[in-house]
Amino acid sequence: MVRQRIVNARIMWRMAKIDMPDDFYTQTPDANVAATEGVMNTIRTADMFFDRIGRLLRPLGVSAAGGLVLGILRDHGTMSPSELGERLIVTRATVTGLLDSLERRGLVTRSANPADRRSLMVGITPAGLIVLGELRTIVHRNERDWMSVLSDAELRTYIELLHRIQDRLTPP
Repeated sequence: MVRQRIVNARIMWRMAKIDMPDDFYTQTPDANVAATEGVMNTIRTADMFFDRIGRLLRPLGVSAAGGLVLGILRDHGTMSPSELGERLIVTRATVTGLLDSLERRGLVTRSANPADRRSLMVGITPAGLIVLGELRTIVHRNERDWMSVLSDAELRTYIELLHRIQDRLTPP
């Protein structure tokens, strides 16, 4: 009974909308409450998408990050682990762990770089292409459902707004 209440409380917390306290401006007079709510809700939404995608991919034995690796390799071709890391914006250790896992499953291969034998190149295997096809079908079907709360015009506006924010966050 107590355990169920804890689980229910966690679910309620995760579902609660983020809003700022009434004394927000007392605490931080030079801030903007809407900006803070916007950033926090954007982060929460991204976390929720990442969590949902991870759950969808679990039966395929691929993490969300692993799925991104497969997609990048399929769409952009063979590349070095450091190039993958730049595209994923993760540490070298994280890339190494992802590649170890994907390679164990036979979804990627690592081979010597013909231009520089001291470095490696990573490529997607035929088995990786099959898993990626399944993965994209599952994810894209769900993306369509998740975003169906917005009209096509609203979705285009949303994307344009996100791009403006991304441009502002991009270092010069």
